[in-house]
Amino acid sequence: MSSHEPVPHDIAPEDAPRDPKAAPRDPQAASPGTQPGITASPQAIASALTFFRYSAIAAGIAMFILIVEMVLNYGFGNDVLMWWSPVHGLIFMVFAVATANLGFKVGWSLWRMIRVLIWACIPFVAFIEERRVTEEVTPLTR
Repeated sequence: MSSHEPVPHDIAPEDAPRDPKAAPRDPQAASPGTQPGITASPQAIASALTFFRYSAIAAGIAMFILIVEMVLNYGFGNDVLMWWSPVHGLIFMVFAVATANLGFKVGWSLWRMIRVLIWACIPFVAFIEERRVTEEVTPLTR
């Protein structure tokens, strides 16, 4: 070795050259508190996930009621649920706060949080996205 090359014992494990045939490092292998981007304890993440789940389900149900309101109003001229639109908006804002709360705690990018909110705007998909996020984040609560 030349004098300017590091000696193998001077190389940190994460900077060490890797065998190209070796399995890639598993980011899930580290404990939740030590993963990059995670800023909260497993208990705080669990609490944020619970808030996210309840608000996601409420937003999904609110979307269905909003659809019923729109069909009644625009299809049949019945404005019995006309009051529901602002309620739905409030529920969705709570869901947006829950998404940001969870996202910041688990280290999501802003774009990732926005994608969750966009998926929640599509009927039925809100429930699918809630399940997917729950499956993704649950291991971080242990």
